[in-house]
Amino acid sequence: MNLKSKRGQAVVEMALVLPIFLMIILGIFDFGRAMHAWGTLNYQCVRAARAATIRTIPSLRGYGVNTHTSYEDVDRVFWAFRSPMMAKDDYDNSVVFRGVGVGTDTVEISASYKLTLVTPVIGTMVGGSESSGILTINAIARENKE
Repeated sequence: MNLKSKRGQAVVEMALVLPIFLMIILGIFDFGRAMHAWGTLNYQCVRAARAATIRTIPSLRGYGVNTHTSYEDVDRVFWAFRSPMMAKDDYDNSVVFRGVGVGTDTVEISASYKLTLVTPVIGTMVGGSESSGILTINAIARENKE
């Protein structure tokens, strides 16, 4: 076997292995981005729910409109913990505050984020509902008011 045929064999092997290797690397990258988005979204919900449960005036009892943190303050806390890597437009108006600023004893904060994957094939393999390579990540936090 001469040297030219060995070089040709190496090129063919690289052409077969390189796409698979790149898909694995991009899949790892997408998995890391998805875990970051989920962790951040969950943290945003938990922090906003905690902020909504705090009494504004400790001496007031019950669950009235003015006894706990206002809707605007809870909204400000939620967005304060958004990651710079997560575009605000990708939240898709899905942030819902239940029990904030009303006379209920519990608070529920839920949100979803649409993550555009680099590898759309990975998105369909892990349960992405859309064929366009968008993975929807959901988070929810419930807490009792003080």
